[in-house]
Amino acid sequence: MKLVSNWKSVLKGAASIWFFLASLLAMLGFFFSLASPFMLGWSPLWFAGVSALFQVLAIPARLVMQHSLTEVDLSVLSRFRQDQSGALRKGSIGLIAGSGLALSTAIAFVGGWEGLRQEAYQDVVGVWTVCYGETKGVRPGDRYSKADCDEMLAEEIAAYEAALDQCLTAEVPLGMKIALVSWTYNVGAGAACQSTLVRRANAGDLSGACDELKRWNRAGGRIWRGLTRRRFSEMQMCHAALQAME
Repeated sequence: MKLVSNWKSVLKGAASIWFFLASLLAMLGFFFSLASPFMLGWSPLWFAGVSALFQVLAIPARLVMQHSLTEVDLSVLSRFRQDQSGALRKGSIGLIAGSGLALSTAIAFVGGWEGLRQEAYQDVVGVWTVCYGETKGVRPGDRYSKADCDEMLAEEIAAYEAALDQCLTAEVPLGMKIALVSWTYNVGAGAACQSTLVRRANAGDLSGACDELKRWNRAGGRIWRGLTRRRFSEMQMCHAALQAME
């Protein structure tokens, strides 16, 4: 058996090969949208990064699946880049909300800790809740797709980031911002803005601010194992972001 002389160009232009690779990427993106770090036994930090990567790669993969490689309509890509229908208002765009990859990472990270329940349920104090802890306007019998839940969480993350930005004046790297927004989402913007953590960050002690996260592992005056694990994961992400700047 002998390879054709121009096998490299044939391989590069073979629509079937690119369609297969695109299908694989799209399936991986779909898989990570349904999976959770606990199901895979992964660290939420690693899961968030890998999930965000495949979610982003799945976008061009779907375009390739819809058009053969040699007949891709460039106007599709142009319209995709110019479409602003799902954009956030400029006033609400922050370090996370302004980047699709950063927002995907934040959704995967925060969502992995909050847990996803697509059908409305009553929490421990009887409040109707759905998705990643959403309570506003939730009624018995409500049910949402994962895409709907992710959209709700994206809006909440943008809102919590904006609230945190009202008191966090220091410039922080992206990974640290995601960790702090995850913490703020969990403890509330009021508690976050009045914290020693934010004061240390604003004073320029970013490493000390990251260390403060481990102190927020109590609820009702009691230490909770789940909160301890979450704070440790947030602290890891926080310090990793600072180390990447050095």
